[in-house]
Amino acid sequence: MFPESLRLRIQLWHGFLLAAVLTSFAVGAYRYQAANELRRVDAELRLKVRAVTDSLIAPRGQGTRPPPPGAEREFRIASNRVSLFDGSDGTDSYYAVWRRDGTEWACSAKAPLPIDRPPRPQEDKPLQGERSRSDLREIFTFTPPGECVLVGRSIAPVLDSLREYARWLAIIATSVLAFALAIGWWITSRALRPITSIVDTAQRIATGDLSERIPVRSASSELGHLSTVLNDTFAQIESTFARQSRFTADAAHELRTPVAIILSQAQRVLTRERDAATYQRTLEACVSAARRLNQLTESMLTLATHDGDAIQVKHEPADLAIIVRETAEPLQPLAEERHIALQFDLASALCTGDALRLSQVVLNLLSNALDHTPDGGQIQLITRSDSDHAIFTITDNGCGIAPEHLPHLFDRFYRADESRNRTTGGAGLGLSICKAIAEEHNATLEVTSEIGKGSSFRLRLPLSPR
Repeated sequence: MFPESLRLRIQLWHGFLLAAVLTSFAVGAYRYQAANELRRVDAELRLKVRAVTDSLIAPRGQGTRPPPPGAEREFRIASNRVSLFDGSDGTDSYYAVWRRDGTEWACSAKAPLPIDRPPRPQEDKPLQGERSRSDLREIFTFTPPGECVLVGRSIAPVLDSLREYARWLAIIATSVLAFALAIGWWITSRALRPITSIVDTAQRIATGDLSERIPVRSASSELGHLSTVLNDTFAQIESTFARQSRFTADAAHELRTPVAIILSQAQRVLTRERDAATYQRTLEACVSAARRLNQLTESMLTLATHDGDAIQVKHEPADLAIIVRETAEPLQPLAEERHIALQFDLASALCTGDALRLSQVVLNLLSNALDHTPDGGQIQLITRSDSDHAIFTITDNGCGIAPEHLPHLFDRFYRADESRNRTTGGAGLGLSICKAIAEEHNATLEVTSEIGKGSSFRLRLPLSPR
């Protein structure tokens, strides 16, 4: 079974490829050396074949008469050529000569017997050839008249030399392979060290230490880029967990207040008999707390469905001016009670979106503006469109928001005005819901504010295709 360790896999592939290369090199080098040795031996034997062939002498005639046609030649090897075959040169060379009819004519003293005459080549084949027998190498030639001359020698020393050469090749190749594997293991370990660091960091994060980050040595490398991406992911996870923890704590705190009111009021009237007016006031307090509890749970449910992508947002053509007017007009009496002037400047602004969700954004923004605008103030509601967006702007002349609060204004349960308690103020979820709905519409929700002069919220939606 193939190992699962990445380091071992790389090492095995590296070793396999290196062993294949070294084996190919060693086999090639051995074959090249063996071919060179055989060519050297063959060249030496061909010179001796020529010397033996030259010892074939034409037949002599009788007196002044020429020899008869087809007369057999004489074989007389010169004395200076006998030394080629007496072993004085250290090669143990030998020769053998056969007549035209195939019978043995001459043979040197060191020739290994018996020696079979090579078969005569066909007419279209060369008259020379070579053959190997055990540790013997032989070169033969056929003369035009038909005689066969063969010269051979023992190549046992050559074979021993080749075996020694092959042994050294194997030793060198094995040493190079072992050294390369050791270097490869060191390089692989060094190259995979960032992965080990990533694994260790991920394990520490898994145990709950979300502040851990992977050290990045070279951001331009592949592993450096991976470490950067993972660090960004870990940062987002830490931020998400922090928001979730804060959301859970704030939600528990918000829910505890109306529940505590209901319990305390109910327990107070149950301790002894009360008059009807006391029961009525107690029930009104419980109903008020229950309504707040219901409003809070509805808001939390809305945010939960947005987070879980459970809401199917419609993307239909709509006129932002109509949505703003239909949403704001029911709140006109509430504004008149406080002498707050709602100023409408609504130009047609065609957009693509869910009219019900967009009206919820307008309602939350307008309710928030009414809560923060003093009596006798004014609120402007404006719709416009440019080349790419439909724009809704709501501006009040309230107290404004401090700059340090603006980056957190859309966070859940965040209140810019800490003096507003949970009875006079909301739960701090309205703007978070507006931001979530805007993101579902690929829209942007921005806020600008100045202390003492008021605030302005702007919603930018994609235009409806015509």
